[in-house]
Amino acid sequence: MKTIRHIYNNLINELSYVDNPKNETEIIISEYCKIPKQEIYLCFDNIINAPEENQIYSAVHRRQNNEPLQYIIGYTEFFDCKISVNGSVLIPRPETEYLVEMITKARFNSLLDVGTGSGCIAISVKKKRHEILVDAIDISEKAIQTARSNAEQNKTKVSFFVSDVFKNVKKNYDVIVSNPPYIPLNEYEELSPEIINFEPKNALIAEEDGMYFYKKILNEAKEYLTDNGVIYFEIGYNLAERIKEAAIQNGFDKIEVFKDLNGFDRIMRIH
Repeated sequence: MKTIRHIYNNLINELSYVDNPKNETEIIISEYCKIPKQEIYLCFDNIINAPEENQIYSAVHRRQNNEPLQYIIGYTEFFDCKISVNGSVLIPRPETEYLVEMITKARFNSLLDVGTGSGCIAISVKKKRHEILVDAIDISEKAIQTARSNAEQNKTKVSFFVSDVFKNVKKNYDVIVSNPPYIPLNEYEELSPEIINFEPKNALIAEEDGMYFYKKILNEAKEYLTDNGVIYFEIGYNLAERIKEAAIQNGFDKIEVFKDLNGFDRIMRIH
């Protein structure tokens, strides 16, 4: 019979090739043994039963085939929310939490999330700011279904609906936020197998060297913003100057760029 200590040490070895084998090992054991991560070390002498062991090694096998851990366990933690993920939506990134944090500190009454995917931005903003109206759109019906389920799971009231950018939008908003596809095709081909083989391609790639959706949103945004409304973008690390130019061409004159913790241009605020 095997203990958690035995499985833990084995998984650290099996997952030695990932960026953080300790963290992934803890997540897998926590998920399939139903033990909070912070208590795993207190349970090292616990015996693991056969069904738990089978689930653990099935997960490890999938991980060794480059499947993202978040898809294997079915969710990720994002800004104090539990966000379910599947192959129809991108896995929320830690950098996007910075965008959410910035938005939640602003003063406004209504927000539209364009290209919501899993709904992580809309849901986490609404969870932090119960009083505001939050709508969210995506071109993918499957993504909208996932986002609606996430809103229910996190007990937040967000209106999700299918729309190709602003096509089905009927209201004006104080804030429009978007983390759109922005990877050029030539860069996409250089991404890791985890991304290429598992995450939805249409949520990653943008034509016009990554600029297509930024331009489309900026071209039409003034019709859907209230007076003094603000746009927040998550941006590709090398797109800031081109997005600035597109914003100026569309009559926006206050443009700020904020860097992420790695020093890359990551957030843009436009009004």
